[in-house]
Amino acid sequence: MDLLAGLNPQQQQAVTAPPGPTLVLAGPGAGKTRVLTQRIAYLINHLGVAPYRILAVTFTNKAAHEMKERVQRSLGEDLRGLTIGTFHASCARWLRREAQHLPVTSGFVIFDASDQEALMKQVIQEMNLDEKKFRPGAQLSKISAAKNELIGPDEYPAGTYAAEITRRIYQRYQALLVANNALDFDDLLTYVVRLFREHPDVLAKYQRAFDHVLVDEFQDTNTVQYALLCALTATKRNLYAVGDPDQSVYRWRGADYRNVRKFQEDFP
Repeated sequence: MDLLAGLNPQQQQAVTAPPGPTLVLAGPGAGKTRVLTQRIAYLINHLGVAPYRILAVTFTNKAAHEMKERVQRSLGEDLRGLTIGTFHASCARWLRREAQHLPVTSGFVIFDASDQEALMKQVIQEMNLDEKKFRPGAQLSKISAAKNELIGPDEYPAGTYAAEITRRIYQRYQALLVANNALDFDDLLTYVVRLFREHPDVLAKYQRAFDHVLVDEFQDTNTVQYALLCALTATKRNLYAVGDPDQSVYRWRGADYRNVRKFQEDFP
């Protein structure tokens, strides 16, 4: 099957770009995800890249499932070994595999929003704080924002009394997560980035595992996700990013549209 059939010249150029850092920018409805899936098929079919050497990440399980189906339709092959998933699912899998380097075991549980809120209420009660002044939801938002910027509990800036209290809350919250053999969703990403930074041998293993890393909706990445992508592609530099710089869905969750500019600076 001709993988370029039905694509316009710009889409064809994006799909067939030579290996190396590639940034594909386009507006809504321009067929960005189609370009990404055809790129995966092109890597396998035309450049001879083994499916298990490819990692593609996106933001929702639905998007990941649709992407995998599209690639399979394009190639008509069994693509076992091709890794397409969300950032969080990929990181959770790697953490379970590398748990000997972590403060939790491979059987760690992932706390959802209600688990986090219950734990935060416990912290606030333990510290004899006024829950009206230090609302659990607000404290969790501050901690999440810090984690998305790779700021740990001990590095949390405490220039005011309220910030100092938040730092202590953050420290206790994190300690209780570990005591419960648990991670929250943000930890899935931050733990992997810290693991890669503290254990170069582990990072090298995953750099060797993936020849090509592709990311959909790149404008929705935050600081920790960008750091993860850069770490994985630091040696082979085959990072392929697709996005719309004018449309960030997850800005409330730390998405940083400046990552588009950073990409152009870091991968000229």
